[in-house]
Amino acid sequence: MKQLLFGLRILTGLLLLGSLLQADPKPGLTSFTKEYCLKCHQGEKAKADFDLHKINPNISQGKDIVKWEKILELLSIGDMPPKKAKQPPEGLKRVVVEHLKKELQKIGRGPSTESSAFPHHGNRVNHEALFSGEHKGPSYTTSRLWRISPQIYRRFAASVGMARKLNAPLRQVEGETFKDYSLLFADETTIKTHIQNCKRIATTLIHGQIDSRRNRSSKKVFKQGGRRGSSHKVIAEFASAKSPPNEEEMEELVDYLFKFLLQRQATSEDYKRYIDGFLKPNLPIAGREEALKGTLTAIMMSPEFLFRTELGLGEELPDGRRKLSARETAYALSFTLFDYAEKSLLQAVDKGKLKSKEDIAREFRRVYEGKDRTVRSAVGQKIWMVGKGAGIMDVKLMDASHPKLLRFFREFFGYPKLVHVFKDDSRHDGKHDPWGLIRDADWLVLNALREDRQVFNKILTSNEFFIQSRNRKPIKDARPYNLDSPEEPVEGNPIALPKEQRAGMLTHPAWLAAHSGNFENDPVRRGKWIQERLLAGVVPDIPIGVEAQLPETPEQTLKQRFKVVEKETCWRCHKKMNPLGDPFEAYDDFGRFRKHHFVDQKGHVIATEFEAFSRLRKIAWRDSHRKNHPPEEFTHKNVETKGYLIGTGNPKLDGEVSGPIDLVHRLAQSTRVRQSIIRHVFRFWMGRNETLEDSPTLMAMDNAYLESDGSFKELLISLVTSDSFLYRK
Repeated sequence: MKQLLFGLRILTGLLLLGSLLQADPKPGLTSFTKEYCLKCHQGEKAKADFDLHKINPNISQGKDIVKWEKILELLSIGDMPPKKAKQPPEGLKRVVVEHLKKELQKIGRGPSTESSAFPHHGNRVNHEALFSGEHKGPSYTTSRLWRISPQIYRRFAASVGMARKLNAPLRQVEGETFKDYSLLFADETTIKTHIQNCKRIATTLIHGQIDSRRNRSSKKVFKQGGRRGSSHKVIAEFASAKSPPNEEEMEELVDYLFKFLLQRQATSEDYKRYIDGFLKPNLPIAGREEALKGTLTAIMMSPEFLFRTELGLGEELPDGRRKLSARETAYALSFTLFDYAEKSLLQAVDKGKLKSKEDIAREFRRVYEGKDRTVRSAVGQKIWMVGKGAGIMDVKLMDASHPKLLRFFREFFGYPKLVHVFKDDSRHDGKHDPWGLIRDADWLVLNALREDRQVFNKILTSNEFFIQSRNRKPIKDARPYNLDSPEEPVEGNPIALPKEQRAGMLTHPAWLAAHSGNFENDPVRRGKWIQERLLAGVVPDIPIGVEAQLPETPEQTLKQRFKVVEKETCWRCHKKMNPLGDPFEAYDDFGRFRKHHFVDQKGHVIATEFEAFSRLRKIAWRDSHRKNHPPEEFTHKNVETKGYLIGTGNPKLDGEVSGPIDLVHRLAQSTRVRQSIIRHVFRFWMGRNETLEDSPTLMAMDNAYLESDGSFKELLISLVTSDSFLYRK
């Protein structure tokens, strides 16, 4: 009864405000601001110097556009009204937000539909609403052509022996987020680069790879330009024949090209397009080889080659949704795990085994649980697989069993960015090895995927780390893990590190160093990551004109220098980040655990203890050559690791935290954190942001994960059998 009355109040409020806004926007906005905003934002003491009485209520006149955009931003991300103030019903606020968007769009301002579709805007959809059960769907995805990813492109290049000779010309989403979204398109630069690639690929298919061996055998007869000869008999024979081709020969060629390039049978329409449109007109003018190159280029330039077709060519439902055809489904399932169309899934289509959701679940489970196998990279190097569905084993090899699994966690946690963060070896007291740390972090993920139980919890909290995991030799350098280079072989991996020092990915040297600056930690970057990736929060961009710069005070620790952001104008945003990032001061910017800072005789704080040791060694050498010079001594300052957690939705978890281990374990217990990761799983594999219509899909994924004791496989099966995955409109 209470829920019914609550729902009626919301509905009444929505109808009232909607009618006000439709008749005249001013009274509607006035009543809203009077009820929820004016207590803090009016008069001389208005919060943030934001007096609503001084703002022109007519948005479309454009006199206070920037201020209205700021109001829209704060309402959209839930910063206003503040948590402790009186809150409007969610539906009521949604109506106001939509009204402000429409008014700003009338004059070409405010968020555009295109910009809001990018992954960094995903958290704008209310989290509680998504998992409330209030929204029943129906779920679907807009019909689309999803441009192939650079990985798919490079995988194809490897299949024709050109893995290292072609750069994928496809741009990706910029920023620290998922790279492959379906809203991307092939622009002019992409097309021009791809045309050149197609010409080179066509030559390789006709004449074979260029032989680059230094000592060629004198007995081997190399073809044109020192090439090895084509491995495609049909293509080579067509190009080299002297007499004009007949209809049967041309159809045989097109059949072969379609099976090889598009993995399907050519149709009569395809014969007409490529034989009558390309081969026949070009044969008498340019000859067999050039006509063949033109036909190959035309096929590889077709939308079917460059895009994944997801139009919904299957049955249509009464509500207008259309199901993916069996072939579309096979491709969608293939690219969920691989960077190519899986042949067994295409064969399932031919056998009629990919029609129902039960069929899809069975076939997906089969390819996910494929037997352990050894695969080869583009250069023929073997990759040892650790278990079913484990994924790639070497960061520098693109070919793998299930590459999309590891790619998700890499892009989600962002630790491969470590290679782009400069680290001075002189501060490391050894050789900084970013690829080695990234590989170790990969193994932390892969081990959790292999066991497939409580996957998120293990990745977030496990103290069992893999160290130099690809070396079959004694460990050379384990100092990033606070170990004195143990000599045990890798069979000892994983190594259990002290639980008071390490707990999962957020305490891994790869993640810590990747989310740091070049020379010191960055609590803002780390806190922002936690806020947006684990707590489904939104942090506004830095306001224009604000210089994000810390004071140059070497006698202060980094946390002390960050006191400047506690001013009211800064703290509104920084309170979402700094309290979450501060506990990670327990590690230096290389990811090494510490309890105190070194301070030199001038009172200057030294970033890492290794810098202090290095200075001591240099001084010792100097003193051995200079007499009567007093030795340098260091004092210590304790590292401050306290922080504050808020936003889990659970009052038992929110509150002051003592350090990073405490923070990580609380995060791992949060329902909101689990659901936030699931939202990112949805975005990565669907290539778009979730909407309220996707609520049934997300809730089913969450239930599948819980009911399977945290199985990532069952989570994905729930996704690929969902209406969001299978239906288009």
